[in-house]
Amino acid sequence: MPKTLKTGLLFLASCLLLAGGLPTLVSAAYHHMGESDSPKFQKTYPGATGTKLDACTLCHSGGTDTIKGKKTTFGSCQWCHYRYGYDGKGDKSATLNPYGREYRDAGRNTAALRSIESRDSDGDGYSNIDEIRSVRYPGDAKDDPSKTVAPFRIFTREQLRSMPQHSQFLLMNASKDGDYYAEYSGVIMEHLLARAGASPSATKITVYSPDGYSQGHPMEADNSGDPHVKGSYPAAPFYYAVEADKAKTSYGWCDYSSPGVAGRKNGDFIATLNGLRLLLALRVDDRDLVPGTLGVGNRLARNSEGPYRVIAPQKIVSPPDQPSNNPDRGTIWPYDFNLDHNAGTSTKCATIIKVEPLPAGTTDIDIMEAGWGYIDQGKLIIYGNLEGPRLVSPENRDVDVARQPTVFSWEKSPGVDAKDIVSYRLDYTSEDPSRARWKSVVVPVKPTNGARSALPGAGMAFFGICGLVAMARGKRTRRIASFLMAGALVTAVLASFGGAEGPYANDTKSLGRHSVSVTLEADTAYWWRVTDLDKNGGSTTSEIASFRTGK
Repeated sequence: MPKTLKTGLLFLASCLLLAGGLPTLVSAAYHHMGESDSPKFQKTYPGATGTKLDACTLCHSGGTDTIKGKKTTFGSCQWCHYRYGYDGKGDKSATLNPYGREYRDAGRNTAALRSIESRDSDGDGYSNIDEIRSVRYPGDAKDDPSKTVAPFRIFTREQLRSMPQHSQFLLMNASKDGDYYAEYSGVIMEHLLARAGASPSATKITVYSPDGYSQGHPMEADNSGDPHVKGSYPAAPFYYAVEADKAKTSYGWCDYSSPGVAGRKNGDFIATLNGLRLLLALRVDDRDLVPGTLGVGNRLARNSEGPYRVIAPQKIVSPPDQPSNNPDRGTIWPYDFNLDHNAGTSTKCATIIKVEPLPAGTTDIDIMEAGWGYIDQGKLIIYGNLEGPRLVSPENRDVDVARQPTVFSWEKSPGVDAKDIVSYRLDYTSEDPSRARWKSVVVPVKPTNGARSALPGAGMAFFGICGLVAMARGKRTRRIASFLMAGALVTAVLASFGGAEGPYANDTKSLGRHSVSVTLEADTAYWWRVTDLDKNGGSTTSEIASFRTGK
């Protein structure tokens, strides 16, 4: 290849990347540093790179053990550390699932992966290769290609920060040592669930931490001890006593070092704008929460509670009582099991929120596995009983529907920000939907900002000029190429603003609707549904509607 041509092509490629003409954002899998098996899997199955299979959980499983008379469940990461040890002296093979054991026994290399493709390692009736192609765990019998993923949304820290923030100063009362006052700020849980599109039929949520801890929250206030999602909590007074103050006495049990304590006296009413609420906190005392890490005993390290923590105010107002493991420190506020120890119901390092009940036919997310990657990436996933796009027409059970073409229209999922949706997928079939092979039409969403939509076309044309000019040999040739491509640039910009629409979903802004047209068969029953995809990879699906075309 001539040097000038090679230089021009390299320059053109570089410019296209800089111009945003090619996508550069990829999803990184979560691996241990120095881990050697994942690269072998990626090489053998490049299409699985970045999926849930591209992680330790492909070959490793969780486990249970009885510790101090209590049955404790571990996720695969914790189970491996627990059995194998941080010093590497334990038995790692005890953490392998059936697929991992067969991979090990076959030679632990790329040839081993190929040699066990036809096997059904987990005994669920599907071969390993069929499960891998369907992005299902070949070593977990509870996960197979017949299952569908529950609707979900993924929120980034940037998105959470852009939502209305709520601050509240309150007591965090722990059963054991660790009572303290602090001011937490973040997103009100009820508002966050609305943004995720939680269904009105949802009855509770369960919040998970990657260390395996979980806490349930009913949507409405009830007589249980679990903090509720909707509505506010009772206002509380400020409790202070010198002997309870860790900074004042050697036996104190409450930390009053928060800046929010300044100027408060015992018994002062704590005013909170818009009331105390169940909160997804991002910050405490005006600083970001410290991301969680595993410490001694395979537990969250002390003082690591982020990047997000669910903060539950007290349902029953009470003072910071003495710790249960040392209840006779002082003369006031003795430990009382029946008091509201809200610190224990405030989930640290919250990465997953399940909205219940799950829709029929969907699977639960492996709650012990998805968390640590989200800790590092500052992400939160909300899944389960979420509403999908709302179907508008054809209406359910409609008849004599026009077929040349049939116009399918729908509205976005409730709560979701329209700017977050990048595409929709229309599925339709004339077969029984429970056994059907759906036909699909992927419908990208047209950018709402005309100037922004013009930038990629202008960028492509401009940097195309750069590349061709760099490839030209002589000054005169370069001058002619520059003149011709400058015309192309103007044309590209004008086309971006006022040219053809392209294969976008038609968006009727006043109604917030999208539509696409498809030609169908005459006098035929059809079923249809719509699935959306947001910019973070989250997705929800509508209900299925049916109709019959006209003759």
